[in-house]
Amino acid sequence: MKRESQFQPPRQSVIFRYTRQMLDETATNANSFAMDVAERYTRSVAPDVRHAAFRMGEGDDLIAALRNNGQVLRRFMDGSVKTLPADVEDAWVMALPEPYRSDCERELAQRRGRWSTPELPDTESGQAIGLAQLMADVAQLFEALAPALADGKITADDLPHARRILKESDDLIAGVLAVRRMVTELLPIGDAARRAGGACRG
Repeated sequence: MKRESQFQPPRQSVIFRYTRQMLDETATNANSFAMDVAERYTRSVAPDVRHAAFRMGEGDDLIAALRNNGQVLRRFMDGSVKTLPADVEDAWVMALPEPYRSDCERELAQRRGRWSTPELPDTESGQAIGLAQLMADVAQLFEALAPALADGKITADDLPHARRILKESDDLIAGVLAVRRMVTELLPIGDAARRAGGACRG
């Protein structure tokens, strides 16, 4: 039997959805977010290969840049500009505040059958943050599971809880992978490779 095609929405639709959610749920306005995107974009993309007309400035030029960048962002989101260039996508996603960035990164990665894990600082504080987040992720998964397991089993009646359970499960998996990466990097190169191979086979 031939499988029916399951078309995915464009990557930019995913990014715009999380952006709209962030703008609706936080005190961030579109112009200030656009300035953050513009700053990251102009800092990371060389002038001769840029595809978006973001601007930076100071004083009166800053006000003009704020308006310009807000307009650039709105044109992408309302479809006036049909395609979000790949170099803009990187700056845009990285400008999203948490938890919107992690949720967006995860969904984009899962489209390719991958996991998105945060890069933790290579410091004692970074490791502590990673472990603390891991414990928080465990607690949040249990919290999400609690109403579904109130009767001792998960059935179709628990569908209203499914999305949150999956989200918290994904966060926990990402946290475990981030901690695992920290530990793996301590091992000698050959040993680390063998451990990684064993994990894949498992």
